[in-house]
Amino acid sequence: MPENLKNLQPGEWISVGNAIIKKQAVVCRAITAPELKKIEGDFEVVYLDDRNRAINTGVIWQEDHWGFKNSGCGGGYADRYDRLRNYVNILRQGK
Repeated sequence: MPENLKNLQPGEWISVGNAIIKKQAVVCRAITAPELKKIEGDFEVVYLDDRNRAINTGVIWQEDHWGFKNSGCGGGYADRYDRLRNYVNILRQGK
């Protein structure tokens, strides 16, 4: 991962995915513990799915773009987590 991307801050916007699946997402937190990075990825983000639901999931750096840690899109419903409320608000307000 390029050095400048390691310094992403909560609340920043990133593009996640490839040419087929591309989502705008808001960074929630950096995942720093090595044992968690293997499971959760480099950062936790929230994005809106095709049904306008806020989803939280992990992302990883893949050569030249951010990709979803788990295959395709997917994750939890971010609206259910109080700790993600501010990021869901940023997401719903738009870029």
